Amino acid sequence: MPHIPKPEEICAFKKGKFTEPPPPGKEVVIVHGFDANYPPFTFVLPNGTAAGFDVDVVDWIAKKYGWKVIHKPWDWATIVTALEKGDIDIIASGMTFNAERSKKIWFSVPYFSYVHEIVVRADETRSLEEILNSGEYIAVQLGSTADEWADKLLKQGYKFKKLGLDSYVAALKALLEGRAVAVITDSAFFHPYIRKHPEIANKVKVLTTIGPPYTYAIATRPEDKWLRDKINEALEELMSSPEWDKLLEKWGLK
Repeated sequence: MPHIPKPEEICAFKKGKFTEPPPPGKEVVIVHGFDANYPPFTFVLPNGTAAGFDVDVVDWIAKKYGWKVIHKPWDWATIVTALEKGDIDIIASGMTFNAERSKKIWFSVPYFSYVHEIVVRADETRSLEEILNSGEYIAVQLGSTADEWADKLLKQGYKFKKLGLDSYVAALKALLEGRAVAVITDSAFFHPYIRKHPEIANKVKVLTTIGPPYTYAIATRPEDKWLRDKINEALEELMSSPEWDKLLEKWGLK
């Protein structure tokens, strides 16, 4: 008689922490990994409390299901590795859903769209080609999709130097201080940040957008199907409710 494989034998992934529902009565504890300096999506208040749009979204999902959430700031350059290793359970921090990351981690339904931008000082008169061939530093956040864009442009033969920093805030500061001639950033961060800091609004300008629109989603391990399904159900419910617009307005994203 031919061998009939069991479901677990044909599953593409090994059983994980959240592959299946937990036993009845067992508390579900989710460790939320996030960038500590990516306002308005995720940041840390002076008292050490996590705050931001994505923190509110994760808290809303957890409240819906009665889960306990531990918000854990993490170095963005290594956050995907932390998810893979089990140091955190989800990433909700303006995490871009793209092909390269999808080779390692799986995403929820998308919930926010944005574009990448090249930002320069307001008195800059050079063209995009001149900036990209200036031989000067262009600032990016290490491990971000802006970092990936800088690498793409360098591979295309443009002549600039990449200044990798630990946050978009630090990259923008490098531009303002003259340590970089431009910054590659994203509209989801830049425009809310400028609205909140009007004192620098007249000091910088968007030179151009680059690439197609991208989307943010919540990242999970591939094997954690139950967790991802529950997150998707909750996200769709939240985005269909008046609470979604309230959250967008609260964090300056509308």
